[in-house]
Amino acid sequence: MEKVIFKLKDQQTKFEKNPASQKPTLVYLIFSYGYYTITDTGKKKYISVKYSTGLKIKPHQWNNNTYRAKQTSTFDYQNFNTALENFETSVKNIHRKNYNYTPQQIKTELDKEFKKKNNTAIADSLNGYIDKFINDIETGTKKTINKTNYKLGTIKAYRTFRNKFFDYQKEKRKTLDFNNITIDFYNDYTNYLSKRDLNPNSIGKHITLLKAIMNDAKELKLHNNTEINRKAFKSIKTDVENIYLSESEIKDILNLELSDKPNLDLARDVFLVGCYTAQRYSDYSIINKNNIKIYDNVEYIELTQIKTGEKVVIPIKPELKTILKKYNYNLPKTYEQKVNKYIKEIGSLAGINTSTETITIKSGLEVKKYVSKYRLITTHTARRSGATNMYLAGIPTIDIMKFTGHKTPEIFLKYIKVTKQETAENLSIHPYFSSMVAN
Repeated sequence: MEKVIFKLKDQQTKFEKNPASQKPTLVYLIFSYGYYTITDTGKKKYISVKYSTGLKIKPHQWNNNTYRAKQTSTFDYQNFNTALENFETSVKNIHRKNYNYTPQQIKTELDKEFKKKNNTAIADSLNGYIDKFINDIETGTKKTINKTNYKLGTIKAYRTFRNKFFDYQKEKRKTLDFNNITIDFYNDYTNYLSKRDLNPNSIGKHITLLKAIMNDAKELKLHNNTEINRKAFKSIKTDVENIYLSESEIKDILNLELSDKPNLDLARDVFLVGCYTAQRYSDYSIINKNNIKIYDNVEYIELTQIKTGEKVVIPIKPELKTILKKYNYNLPKTYEQKVNKYIKEIGSLAGINTSTETITIKSGLEVKKYVSKYRLITTHTARRSGATNMYLAGIPTIDIMKFTGHKTPEIFLKYIKVTKQETAENLSIHPYFSSMVAN
């Protein structure tokens, strides 16, 4: 018999009395794997291991029935639950490796896997430290600079980096260590990634993650390599021609009759919520009644952005209100991959087929081609469209930034997609250009 559950520390006492407690508490793994019979009484004594995961969560975010974090927009429950699943898988594997292990031996094996900080064999190599770093952010052992768990998207990015970095070593038939990360390596590695059709921004992301791991290891005095601090060891970044949808194109999508296509109908509505709020899919796709606030008899959407933790308050456009009322202010659950698929079909039905230039990387070279605009629409197009159309409507940049969460006007203006012609057309109605100066 094998059974794994997770419980909060002191769960049966003070937290039951105060389940809404805001104080984070430890999560313990309870692993039961057998029993023995007490000779005198004939009663069964169960064998179990109680082990601290090192993970903490606020009691009101915990589900006692599923032994997992609750699904909520205010907490990275996916990352947290993934870490718990890693513990569950590991303890089962340890037990199956040797069914005769005592509880203390199982704890020792768990320590070896999840408390590797002092394991010098791992710390001695770059590849080993990359594995350790990723393991630590997966389990929540390592926190961000703000003392929070790493987001699931960030963890996935590190995993992708590791795969590419290890593939590179395999192809080159050599094992890299800390001191091998030099400018010569940088030039060869970026060339390697480019030939595998990664765009400049993706290559830059890989370099950024490598530098983060190298800097982290340096703080632990695992090396003294300073090559990554040289100007030439830079994270490449270029402007990307991401599209946005104009107000008229959004209206064409809104006016589509999709009642006989429920999947497209829902995807269209969720996408439009993004267009009218200028939020990320992770935020706009889960808007519900709890996000609706009333100030001075006016309804607003109030939410805390999952990625940044920023609180935003957004006025509700009439079109947005109609969509929200359609679902009783609780958007049904959707999946980003499916919405990305459906929104392209929706764009085609709406006639959004302007020929649009795209630039891809093939064997390190830029390749330009033209495709119909609807093929480029994604869930993120909604956020960019919302921000861009607010700007074109004359809403001050600083006010839009309070919706989007951008930190500076410079970053915001790079994010939105406004051409020079659109800027000129927008300014043509400004009093400076439209009226004569009196003599």
